[in-house]
Amino acid sequence: MNIFTKPITEVTYEDVISFCKQGIGEGPNLDYKRDFPPSGLEKTISAFANTSGGVILIGVEDEDSKPRYPFEGIDYKDKLEERVWNIIVDNIYPPVFPEIKVCTSGNKAKAFVVIRVPQSNETPHAIYNHTQVYVRTGNRNKPEDLATVEQIEWLTNRRKKSEDFRESLYQRAEERFRNVCEQKKAKIPFAEFTLSFSPLYPQKAFTIVDNLEDILNQMKVTSEGREFPWLPAYSSLQPIQDGMVSFFLNEQNGFITHTEINKFGLFFYKEDLGWGPSTGSPGTETRRELIISTIITILDLSFEAVAKYYNIIGFWGLLEIKISLQRLLGVHIISLRPRISTFRDEYEKINNYDNHLRWHLITSVSELNNSIVRQNKLLELGKEICWSFGFKTDEQVIKQIILKEK
Repeated sequence: MNIFTKPITEVTYEDVISFCKQGIGEGPNLDYKRDFPPSGLEKTISAFANTSGGVILIGVEDEDSKPRYPFEGIDYKDKLEERVWNIIVDNIYPPVFPEIKVCTSGNKAKAFVVIRVPQSNETPHAIYNHTQVYVRTGNRNKPEDLATVEQIEWLTNRRKKSEDFRESLYQRAEERFRNVCEQKKAKIPFAEFTLSFSPLYPQKAFTIVDNLEDILNQMKVTSEGREFPWLPAYSSLQPIQDGMVSFFLNEQNGFITHTEINKFGLFFYKEDLGWGPSTGSPGTETRRELIISTIITILDLSFEAVAKYYNIIGFWGLLEIKISLQRLLGVHIISLRPRISTFRDEYEKINNYDNHLRWHLITSVSELNNSIVRQNKLLELGKEICWSFGFKTDEQVIKQIILKEK
């Protein structure tokens, strides 16, 4: 569905027509309007922002909530985008900042106006002199409804309540991992990598648990022989409360991977990134290594895969991404090298400072959908990770990994 996922600057008149031909009905995240209404556009925009975001298509008439042929748009006039901004600034407080694109026909006689409203972290957004707060219901007969006292309280306190809920999702996922490790007498001895994605303000289920296995298969991304998420065996995927989990233990070498996905939008992943290629002299410990390029590769694949996940479940809001590594002291860190290697000592050192490292990122689904923005975020994150281990890394070396440059 290009209307939801395509970079807004690239959405075209033909994209809107193709989308309308699919016959997708209005719902919690989609609204059609034949033309600019005399009033009420501010209500739809604010309701989307107060709920979970959504897309408004101006220039599409609906019948029984589905697009009605012919799909032609409205008469093109100058300053259509400015008209939307004026409605927002004059009527919504605090203001909402959607993505807007005026898509014109080949002869510029007709146009569609695409308004993509993100879920907001500044709720509640009120209209009519700050007196009324609306939420999106998805009900065909009443798509927006006045928020109840309880809903307004939720919107007012959304940050705190949602943060507490999000933290409880993380803690339960972590506890499940520890429980299964204890039962199987397994452990990641060093370089335990944890990666999690969650809506910044989770509050509702986006899907049912029966769909999660199919979603995992649909969101997979493969590159140069590596797959994410990697589910080693069909039988390893098990139902849990509100979600599904996969735990894999290689009995021969102790390698562990763990994946959890739930109906509230959490994706939680762990992997044993430690590597011990040589034992050294008799009586000495196995050499312990962590290769930074492996981290960058996992992040590259996971960002793309998780974007698919949120597109499938229909979430378009803000995301929290958490990355951590545990038990790092004394580990040999192998940094990123140019493909034409120079001196090994410049790219390898023993970590003597931090036993645990964490990185944190707030982004949006639309940014993860945009390959250029996604790559830029990976570049910055990759440099930050290298710096945390004491390496100054040129971004060109990171591009060699995520863009497969020579």
